[in-house]
Amino acid sequence: MSQQLKKFKQQQVRISNKRLKSDYPKELVIVAEGDSWFDYTLKKDVIDYLIKKGYAIDKYAKAGDTLENMIYGTEYRSRRDTVWHSGSLSLQRTLNSIRKHKPKIVLFSGGGNDIVGSEILGYLNHKFSNSTELINKDIFQARLKEMKRAIEFFIKSARSTAVNCNILMDGYDYAKVNGKGYSFIFRNIKGPWLLPSFGMKGITDKQDQEAIIKYFVDEFNEMLLELDAAYEHFHHIDLRGKFPNDSQWDNEIHLKNSGYREIANIYHEKIKKIQNQDPIKTFRQHLIV
Repeated sequence: MSQQLKKFKQQQVRISNKRLKSDYPKELVIVAEGDSWFDYTLKKDVIDYLIKKGYAIDKYAKAGDTLENMIYGTEYRSRRDTVWHSGSLSLQRTLNSIRKHKPKIVLFSGGGNDIVGSEILGYLNHKFSNSTELINKDIFQARLKEMKRAIEFFIKSARSTAVNCNILMDGYDYAKVNGKGYSFIFRNIKGPWLLPSFGMKGITDKQDQEAIIKYFVDEFNEMLLELDAAYEHFHHIDLRGKFPNDSQWDNEIHLKNSGYREIANIYHEKIKKIQNQDPIKTFRQHLIV
């Protein structure tokens, strides 16, 4: 991370914490849980840009996090032949923040690592296995149902903790199978996630790869649309097709700064619609910078 970027991110955290500790307008207070699209260490992310706009954000996002860990918890302790589950630590931290701040807006970003992370191999049939399809749709659809239950649990938990909050969640855009990983100063730190998985399954045709990613992302977004229709205070944000060019992506599953800035603007527009006002302009005199 460059010193300039490090300074920027530290400044956003300081400003946001200062706002959270003040009598900041509730319309500008946000609690955010999620993955690397809200916590991208080597680039400016969605949360950074929303704070820059004027929001106060209590962030619990963690790069690489999964839905299962965010909602149910995956930490455990063991001794000899006995194991203890540590509980839903991540969810409880988020709910405690919602209980404390009583925000009107809760942001949630999750599911990407559950689909295009290491689990993607389980959704693919080997090219040479004589299967009629490259996607094991039974396994993927079963996993999608589990993810839907987890997100529903989050919606209900957040709403029961702060009855007036609205939950906003996007379904990502179509990831790029380009073999690029998470790198810094020409050194690969993590990934790539997609191209090696396709290679292991013998799926080398570019059109096949793109069709598979499209199916995964479309099905995930359709599931979120079902939740949007079922829960009045859950709002799906559709980003599909917003970033079609490889040049807009930092690697296979992360955007460049400009992409996250655009997504922050999209979230801001949705917040304006929900609140029936532009909270940044309405409470301009209360902004802490």
